[in-house]
Amino acid sequence: MTLPTYITPETIAATIFGIAVIHTFSTRFFAHLAHLQPRHAGLWHLLGEVEVVFGFWAAVLVVTLALAV
Repeated sequence: MTLPTYITPETIAATIFGIAVIHTFSTRFFAHLAHLQPRHAGLWHLLGEVEVVFGFWAAVLVVTLALAV
């Protein structure tokens, strides 16, 4: 798969990094959702853990860059 010339791996990495930073600062919101919605509390609690957020977005970055190259 070839990317258009204006979409570079650096652009992809910067975009994913930006989303990861927003998600990191939103962990309190996800923890709050875990208390509001008991049916999905496990998922919301998982998305509210900073360590899980870091690992999740690191995996997304590695897979995306592997597919882009």
